[in-house]
Amino acid sequence: MYTLLIADDEALEREGLEMMIRHAMPDTFRFVHAENGRRAIQLAEEERPDFIFMDIKMPGIQGLEAVREIMARQPGARVVIITAHDYFAYAKEGLGLGVREYLLKPARREEILDVLKHLIAETEEAKRARDEQLSLQEKLSHLLPLAENELSLMLMLEYAQEVEADQLARMLNLQWRKGYAMVLSFAKHNPKEWASFQMAKKEIYEAVKQWAKPGLSCLVSPVVGHKIALFIPLPPGRPGYEQRVMALEWGERLRSQVEERFGLPLSVGIGGVREGWDGLSRSYREAVRVCAEEQDIVCVRHYDDIAESSGSPAISLDEEKKLLDALLQQDKAEAAERFNLLFERLQEERSDDFPHLRGDVIGLLLYLSRGVEAGDGPELIEDLRACENAEVLRERVLHRLGIWMDSLRERKEHSRSHVVQRAILFVTQRFKEEISMEQTAEYVNLSPYYFSKLFKLQTGENFSDYLTRLRIEESKRLIAEHSLSLKEICYEVGYKDPNYFSRVFKKAVGISPSEYRQQIETE
Repeated sequence: MYTLLIADDEALEREGLEMMIRHAMPDTFRFVHAENGRRAIQLAEEERPDFIFMDIKMPGIQGLEAVREIMARQPGARVVIITAHDYFAYAKEGLGLGVREYLLKPARREEILDVLKHLIAETEEAKRARDEQLSLQEKLSHLLPLAENELSLMLMLEYAQEVEADQLARMLNLQWRKGYAMVLSFAKHNPKEWASFQMAKKEIYEAVKQWAKPGLSCLVSPVVGHKIALFIPLPPGRPGYEQRVMALEWGERLRSQVEERFGLPLSVGIGGVREGWDGLSRSYREAVRVCAEEQDIVCVRHYDDIAESSGSPAISLDEEKKLLDALLQQDKAEAAERFNLLFERLQEERSDDFPHLRGDVIGLLLYLSRGVEAGDGPELIEDLRACENAEVLRERVLHRLGIWMDSLRERKEHSRSHVVQRAILFVTQRFKEEISMEQTAEYVNLSPYYFSKLFKLQTGENFSDYLTRLRIEESKRLIAEHSLSLKEICYEVGYKDPNYFSRVFKKAVGISPSEYRQQIETE
């Protein structure tokens, strides 16, 4: 039911209008009356009517003045001017205030009812649109955290594909592609602390979001293992050194808040400012590398500080890429040699700091995991975190590199096998037609030379022998059915020349087609 406010200084006008509407549209409206402009303003505030019928000429506050006041307080009010004064200036001013209709007294019944029906339809449409918008907002409120988790995990595990990352960024209304990573690492020093962390990690995650998002406008990852990652946009107008100091201050603030509220030791690592999704992933790896792990070295460290103090990063981008190339080529000897050289250098630089050595190696392995599309980031982190000394760490990494290369080889073989299976299905469906090896190679999108070699490798016979075998087996089946002549069978299995068919059949079976039929008939 809708509320209709009728404002008119004539009681008979108000009552007559109500009676007419109530009769024509029963059980549709609740009516309230105002005898002047001041009362109309009061009732509009108190009753919040859906529709207002307003006379212009009333004692005290005039109709248009009342409309102006009501519209100022309720911009969406649906007001209809209904008056005996046919002045263009009134109509123009009313329309300027947002009045929906302007009716002249005595208004015809049909006019009033048409106006009300139009206003009701408009109100219902607005309500539907509002409900749809609220429903969409509700759905979006559930989707946005998932999108944030997905994008942050893509950056952490280094599988951020450009198109997918851009789509998630648009959904999250991210306008930045240049920033840095901050990693909060909760060390597993003893069972009691680890149990406390496990119990509180959901609350910790919510608290970190509450503290960090308003000031940093950042992405906050879910808890992965014992880490939370923040991906933070580069603040505009911040020089490099000033930005680094600010990042360290934020890291210290978050560390203090976490330790004060939850009583858990926390290490914070901060990566350098990088551009693009790959750059943010690299900043995350840098942050992981500089996270302190020992309970008595709880601190906040910035990658650029460590790089400056040591002279240069431990592993260059070029060295990482060469190791990845060796993995992709499945060259176990070169991959092992390159990793061992990098490991020995890291071990020399971190001779008295195994936790940081382990962090450097985990950062390197996350990069390689993404490159070979292993998809085992969380498992990798947990596995290497369990290593207690350098030799065990080296052995586990070399073992994992071997697993990755075996998996690459298997995927490659499976892919090849899939191509040949598609080719076999194509030939099986078309062998009765005129078909060639070149047509089949084009169907599976391979060059004829490569397809020929691959087909022989996978099936053990070359393409022409395979095609001939299919045709001869089908011809033997048709001969045994006795329903077709040998000439018809020749055409049915894909040959155009009966003499050629006979020669091919005899070479394959040892006897001619006619002799084969006689042999079957005598059995």
